[in-house]
Amino acid sequence: MKYVSLILFSFVLTSCALLETSEPLPLYTLQSGSFERTNFLTESMAIDTPLSEASLNTNRIALTPSPYQREYFADASWPDRLPDIFQEALLEGLSQRWGGIYVNRVKTGLQTKYVLHTEIQDFSVHNMNTAILKVRFKLVDLRERKVIASHIIEEKIPLCAITLEGIITAFNKGTHVLLEDAIAWMETDVFKKK
Repeated sequence: MKYVSLILFSFVLTSCALLETSEPLPLYTLQSGSFERTNFLTESMAIDTPLSEASLNTNRIALTPSPYQREYFADASWPDRLPDIFQEALLEGLSQRWGGIYVNRVKTGLQTKYVLHTEIQDFSVHNMNTAILKVRFKLVDLRERKVIASHIIEEKIPLCAITLEGIITAFNKGTHVLLEDAIAWMETDVFKKK
């Protein structure tokens, strides 16, 4: 009888725990910002899912309090893993600039001349005053089977307010500036040499 009572008590505790629902965290989006349309790109380009270290390969919004430490904001998150939402921002920005028929994701299986590989090396708030975005861009010519250019771009955006809204604003501004620099690099230094 004692054993049966213990099982019933455990069941009631488990049921109560299941009924408790934690409030979902607010989700923040990452956007590329707007870009002026040009007819510069005339060959198709596929955007691969970015690589990142494990501490950035998450939906948590990262904080770097010291060079060898990574933490996360407790009260908010991205809607998906950072590499996935950064890929969406790349697709959005580059499609606006060069046209959606030329810019696709790798997984579509379409024939393409170029593949843009990226590696997110930093995407976090440092010292609670600056959002730092550091990304390696590598452009591969699939037809020639070689890397034709590689470049690291780093942006440091001061926070206008030490709030989650201020932090997300800085990340969105940083993403736009990062893409502006990546587009300028590709249009000026890479494609014009081809």
